[in-house]
Amino acid sequence: MGYTGLFVMLAIIFLIVISNRFLFWWIKATIVAYFSVISYIFIKTKNKIDRQYENILPVPDVYWDKNSGWVDTMVGYYFLPLAVILLFIYYKWYRSVQSKKAKGLVVVSFIPSTAIFLFITFLFGFGYGYRP
Repeated sequence: MGYTGLFVMLAIIFLIVISNRFLFWWIKATIVAYFSVISYIFIKTKNKIDRQYENILPVPDVYWDKNSGWVDTMVGYYFLPLAVILLFIYYKWYRSVQSKKAKGLVVVSFIPSTAIFLFITFLFGFGYGYRP
């Protein structure tokens, strides 16, 4: 299975974190290290689960249970910290602007950002952990 979607997601996360002016450099480095380590663990374990049930047809329910459970666990490790990071960034951004119009635009921009976040969360869980 390819991990292109995972790497694109990580690139987006890293761009958001690294380009953000509200985070100190050591926090940025910690976030990048965290997402890199959990990505390594995710890929290694997912590949192990895939190899364990390779060339077994029909694919047993045990595989789907293990795979779906692993991906559901990783959704928490990826997206809960990301939600906290994004909320912090939006909070700091909202506090840093002065005019009411700018504050309103920050609030309005939060709506599509939330929709994109939920969509990417769904795609990750569905793409890597789908059980037929």
